[in-house]
Amino acid sequence: MEKNQKLIGTAEGYTYDGDGVVKAEGMVFFVPGLLEGEEAELSITAMKKNFGFARIVKLIKPSEHRVVPQCSVYRLCGGCQLLHMDHEEQMRFKEDKVRGCFLQNAHMEIEAKPILSADEQDHYRSKVQVPVQVNNGTVEMGFYQNHTNRIIPYDECLVQTDLSNRIVASFKLWTAKLNCAEVFRHVLIKHAEHTNQAMVCMIVRQYPFHGAEQLVTLIKDTYPEVKSILCVINRRSDNVILDGQEVQLYGTPYIEDELLGCTFRISARSFYQINPFATELLYQKAIEKAGLSGKEVLIDLYCGTGTIGILASKHAKKVYGIEIVDDAIKDARVNAELNHCTNIDFFTADAEAGAARLVRSKIKPDVVIVDPPRKGCSKNTLNAIAVMSPKRLVYVSCDPATLARDCAYMKEQGYEINEVQPVDMFPQTTHVETVALLTRTN
Repeated sequence: MEKNQKLIGTAEGYTYDGDGVVKAEGMVFFVPGLLEGEEAELSITAMKKNFGFARIVKLIKPSEHRVVPQCSVYRLCGGCQLLHMDHEEQMRFKEDKVRGCFLQNAHMEIEAKPILSADEQDHYRSKVQVPVQVNNGTVEMGFYQNHTNRIIPYDECLVQTDLSNRIVASFKLWTAKLNCAEVFRHVLIKHAEHTNQAMVCMIVRQYPFHGAEQLVTLIKDTYPEVKSILCVINRRSDNVILDGQEVQLYGTPYIEDELLGCTFRISARSFYQINPFATELLYQKAIEKAGLSGKEVLIDLYCGTGTIGILASKHAKKVYGIEIVDDAIKDARVNAELNHCTNIDFFTADAEAGAARLVRSKIKPDVVIVDPPRKGCSKNTLNAIAVMSPKRLVYVSCDPATLARDCAYMKEQGYEINEVQPVDMFPQTTHVETVALLTRTN
């Protein structure tokens, strides 16, 4: 078989990235946009030794779960991968993905709980980073096409808030009019759902720049929701965005949001979950699985701005929060004060060093909550947790593959998996958040 050859095939399942899996003429083909059960005429786009890739030429038998994507740049953008699936199929795909990751990466068959999903499936993202380019005198703002540096402009992003979409549209007009777009690398917008406060952070190559004062005036006069305007002077040549001197241009260096009855301060560099609706489901489930009665010592690794730890502190005796980003720890301490939490301490360290420090301090936690980045926990971090020997380990994960790997390792350290709960934190995408409860067996 060779490139551009046509074939007829039916999708038997999905890949990790949501592509349809077709078996034909002794080969396996991965087909973007093909739903399970759909039959289609396909054209081969690439051949490898044991598998190939193909595209849909014509749908012969469409699935009942297929919907028409409402985004005009859906295929080009690549930010959302599942807009052609209805909600029911997206949920089934994500539940199967979690189970498949445990089977493939941990050789474990698990029964994942039915996925938790918020009602809001569109316009849910509270944060957006939009790259800026000038091509042939035209200002372009949008998202990078997959595996390229080409920006795909958009008029409306279905997963960003309406306010964020309007600010992006205004920026395109204003930077063109003021002739200052070439100094920009990105525009970062954070929009707090429950307080309706917004932050605009301009990532620029230099400051001051021509038109800066006029731009700030336009933003604050047009959008009263914007309570913070700042810029980050980033002269790097790589794709790291938030690095460089921070200059406050208007308002406060933070915005505030409310979550499950608590108030949280959010700065430009601090981590805060991007889906406020699903975050409530996620954190409620994590704290529920911690099994707190008011007598426990809890450690919150990768604590960010302290959200989980502060929420859990209402039900624990003592909480320790550890985070490598110093700005996040500063926000976490302020957040603890805002919410009158006196039984929580934060310190700056990576999870591995922080866990080792707690081991040396002979602190014996009853519960450890981890919420690591996509790469998961290091073995040294997991070893330190095993040495501290908490009764319960609550693992919040944005990648079920590394979650499964780490759960398998903790099983070797004397822990068993009691529950795996997927949460639909990122509707319309292949990503899925998961909460796992592990308990000590010895």
